[in-house]
Amino acid sequence: MKVINMGVAAGIAAAALVSLTPAAHAAASQTEMIRQGQFVSGLGDTRTAGHVDFLKNGLHVWTEGSTDTGPRTDGGTGTWNTDKAAEYFAVPTQGLPITASLTWYGTSPAPGSQIVFDIDSDRTNANTYNILVGEPAAYGDDYWYTGGTARAAVRGFTCPETTGGSGSDCHGTLSEWKQTLPHAEVYAAGFSLGSGVKGDGVIRDIQVGDTDYEFTSEPVVTKVPVTGTATANEVVRPRVTTLSLAFATNALGANQAAGKQLTFKVTDNGELVFRDTMGAAEKSSVKFGFAKGSGQHKVQILKNGVVDRTFKINMGR
Repeated sequence: MKVINMGVAAGIAAAALVSLTPAAHAAASQTEMIRQGQFVSGLGDTRTAGHVDFLKNGLHVWTEGSTDTGPRTDGGTGTWNTDKAAEYFAVPTQGLPITASLTWYGTSPAPGSQIVFDIDSDRTNANTYNILVGEPAAYGDDYWYTGGTARAAVRGFTCPETTGGSGSDCHGTLSEWKQTLPHAEVYAAGFSLGSGVKGDGVIRDIQVGDTDYEFTSEPVVTKVPVTGTATANEVVRPRVTTLSLAFATNALGANQAAGKQLTFKVTDNGELVFRDTMGAAEKSSVKFGFAKGSGQHKVQILKNGVVDRTFKINMGR
């Protein structure tokens, strides 16, 4: 069961709350987490009245209205509708998928899921930037091509379907698109709310093929091996020498999880006399006494099998 943190999205109108998951949503074989900083800045189009915030379990997306206008920020002249939130993240280069989906908890209409692809794998020409848009609430599993048949003709392909009423006069199912453009390379995916749409909600995930991309504000937690030190206090007396050993492991840093534990061993003339496997931020100690006449002792401390310290104690015969 997926847990949705809806606390930040308190502005969602309860009467309009919907969960939209297309029928084509298939079981993903792998999950990738998308965090702040992973959006591709050159593709995004979140305008002044559009907002995107990372939550612990999702992405809060909202626009302020449906009719706000302001100066263009793309270098063009005039004004445009500023109620738009659109962002994209990189995905491994792959062919067009036969399934894709976006899970939305919020007002209707939901954001469109978007697949960004290159027609001919040459990232330097005009065929590089193409988008298929999925809006299941309106068009089912039909994906429409931005720019329509006019752009398709310029890019040198024929649309799978050219009937109206599907967001564009160039559209088709993902299976049809895959047949139409068998050499296309998908390199990014994302979403768009607007422009000119007032909405508020949480995107839980976007699925592309067999990979489910989930959003989170939680930092990456890395596993690190446990580290630590051994200290010794040697007290020499005529009849007995005492060797007191103390072992301590270091605490974990921020956003770290304990990986391999740290093992300390103590040997006396090659014979194991002490062993302790420790997690992070732990302490341990042991004391040895060597009596007069017990001969020579080569005491070694080993840390994960590597000699850390050596003591030579001669108690005579």
